[in-house]
Amino acid sequence: MESKKRKPIKRRVRNMVLLISTVSVLVTSITGLVSMMTIRNLAESIMVERMENNLISHVSDRCDTADAQFSTYAGYVEDFGTYLKRLYQNPDIFPKREILPPQAENADVFAAQRALADESVKLSAVEDELCLLGNVEDMFASVITDHQDVITTIYLTTESGIMIAYDKNSGSGVPEEGQTDSYFNFWETEWYQTVKSKQSVYFTDVYQDSYGRGLTITCAGPFYQADDSFAGVVCMDILISDLYQSMVAYDYGEGAYSFLVDQTGGLISPDPVEQSIYNDPTLDNHIVTKIMNGETGASVSQDGSVYYAYAPVENVQWKLCIKMPETLILQPIMEMDNHIRVAITFFICAFLLILVAVVILTARFADRLTRPLLALGGDVAKIAGGDLSYRARIYDNDEIGDLAVDFNNMAVSLSKYIEDLTSVTAEKERIGAELNVATQIQADMLPRIFPPFPERKEFDIYASMDPAKEVGGDFYDFFLIDDDHVALVVADVSGKGVPAALFMVIAKTLIKNRAMMGGGPAEILTYVNNQLCEGNEAELFVTVWLAIIEISTGKGLAANAGHEHPALRRKDGSFELIQYRHSPAVATMEGIRFREHEFELHPGDTLIEYSDGVTEATNRDNVLFGNDRLIEALNREPDAEPEKLLANLRKDIDIFVDTAPQFDDITMLGFKYYGRTEE
Repeated sequence: MESKKRKPIKRRVRNMVLLISTVSVLVTSITGLVSMMTIRNLAESIMVERMENNLISHVSDRCDTADAQFSTYAGYVEDFGTYLKRLYQNPDIFPKREILPPQAENADVFAAQRALADESVKLSAVEDELCLLGNVEDMFASVITDHQDVITTIYLTTESGIMIAYDKNSGSGVPEEGQTDSYFNFWETEWYQTVKSKQSVYFTDVYQDSYGRGLTITCAGPFYQADDSFAGVVCMDILISDLYQSMVAYDYGEGAYSFLVDQTGGLISPDPVEQSIYNDPTLDNHIVTKIMNGETGASVSQDGSVYYAYAPVENVQWKLCIKMPETLILQPIMEMDNHIRVAITFFICAFLLILVAVVILTARFADRLTRPLLALGGDVAKIAGGDLSYRARIYDNDEIGDLAVDFNNMAVSLSKYIEDLTSVTAEKERIGAELNVATQIQADMLPRIFPPFPERKEFDIYASMDPAKEVGGDFYDFFLIDDDHVALVVADVSGKGVPAALFMVIAKTLIKNRAMMGGGPAEILTYVNNQLCEGNEAELFVTVWLAIIEISTGKGLAANAGHEHPALRRKDGSFELIQYRHSPAVATMEGIRFREHEFELHPGDTLIEYSDGVTEATNRDNVLFGNDRLIEALNREPDAEPEKLLANLRKDIDIFVDTAPQFDDITMLGFKYYGRTEE
């Protein structure tokens, strides 16, 4: 029979991927639209921020340039002051230079001329100083020559009443008829009083030059006598029209402009204006405050329609401001919005067309692909319902057909697994029953009847052992060697479970049998060690605490082979750990010699021994119970009987461990000694 042509599901999936790819393009397009809208929103904030930064950078650069220029002028004034002080310090090395009052023939010619503060100043009294200070003419001339388009006048004024000016205004300053000198009371001027008070370089407010040359500012600074006393003020008048134009004349776009503000808030302008930014309704108060505080930055008006950038000119305490409408900043965003609208319209139309095609193709493809899968699902449901004899029908010679075969094989395997599981479960129940018997046997090997020697009133014993698994490796034992000697044993076998339990049985039997033959604890453990080392292929070992107590006297011998330190309470005292050097654990090496030490119990003393499952009990935070909590639990009722003491200790362990699992066997033994009584 001719086999059917195989139709791999891979081909069908590939077709589906083509469809998904088409849809992916659509999704990508939509994602692109969303991204464009997101970018548009981000672009607005980025462009605004960038424009603000550009404005701040622009206004700062212009202010820095102006500041540097004013610093140059201030430097000239300071140099003049230094030179004038040198004149006062060395009057003999400089020639005397006569300075005349303004002369008509010097009109419109740069020249030095003198004036006096008022008629109370006599030329004869200041003539020597005047001739000395006349040496500054060359320095004034040099500076004006280099800056004659900006600096109009350089002059000095003194406390003694002298004024020497270097300019070309002699024509307007010629003495009146009948006078030998010109007079100008500079002492009362604002710039003179300010410099004298501040003792530092000072820039005046802007004013219109009296000769019609434009906006002017005066830079004034102090100079001093040889003894550093105030001598006067040296000044230069500076035209700032060009500087003003370089700061404010810039085309920022329609509706945008810049303006200068003086230290009082008034506008600086070549045209006489009486306008202050405090009275400008377009400026919000918070922006005015930032401008007048000399801050550098950019702010937007409360209605969001205008941006302001501002920075200070430190030397003259001016503020340069740029006002720019929001529309200039957002114009690129508006243009981008138009392009986005066109793109959105195109993408919506494309989306609708592709969506129709996708719906039609998906419906046809889903029907063809899922029909055999649905039928196979019905077959699998019958198998899953428990009818493991049912077999799925094979529909096509493709992966779905292979899947049907796999389901049939799975039904066969599942049926066999259930049979095997039933057998394993029965075996596990049998082993569990045997472990329960082993647990009971182990428990029966340990003394469990208390009091164990009711006829003996000299002492009281109580002990307990709780294994971590069904069977454990810990054990305790106590027995009378003879009428006057009792042996106490607490031990812990390495490992857990059945191997440890078997090793425990052997160790317990050897210890008791050898102890009944006589000898001290060290001798007994030496014998047991050698016996256990023979054939110990599993390399198990056991830690042992063994004590033999003489009942009549309370004297005892003890050997500790790697076990925990016992806790001892003397009558009317508190429990304390008795720590001494241990011997190695039993069965670690043949021929070991064990140490033993003597001790003595007095009536009322109590001895507690335990396994490491007590001190190493761990809570959910991996914290150990430890020795401190052990002693604290025993000292809660230190005078109690052994049974009560161990119950208190176990209760504290359970509270400490809470819900954490028990990882080790917990074994405890208590011995209280009363001694011989008359009874």
